[in-house]
Amino acid sequence: MPATVELAIGMKVMVTTNVETDLDVTNGAHGTIVDIILHPDETYSEEEKEVVLKNIPLYLLVKLDRTRATLLKGLDEAVIPVEVAAKSMQIRVVDNDGNQPRRTVKRRQFPVTAAYAFTDYRSQGQTIPYVIVDIATPPTGGLSLFNLYVALSRSSGKSSI
Repeated sequence: MPATVELAIGMKVMVTTNVETDLDVTNGAHGTIVDIILHPDETYSEEEKEVVLKNIPLYLLVKLDRTRATLLKGLDEAVIPVEVAAKSMQIRVVDNDGNQPRRTVKRRQFPVTAAYAFTDYRSQGQTIPYVIVDIATPPTGGLSLFNLYVALSRSSGKSSI
């Protein structure tokens, strides 16, 4: 059964892989989905609030908060197309006879994730307009002064924490 992925225009996203490092489309880059370009076989009506797709969209249009990408014809400034990334991997499975044949798994997904909140690790090297820091003990691992420093130092000043 295919996994369910929810995407929406206006959704805040973070890039999860280095797509184009020269243009700042890198792991950790933030942006907002401004459009979803559907597969030609999909039917869509403006009246529908929610659409369940049979095919993965062709690409997303994402307005990045920061990029060196040049203005692309027909798109607003800082808006870039993000295509589906494909990855194949080999796994071993145990069949009914106890054999362990190799199988190839092919995964296709957009290299983005929802980004309404993220960890101190993901925030390193960025300045974020407003920062809310949860200093409670996390469910796993621990909280150190280093974690706290990284989280607090992402803001532009004490007035935005």
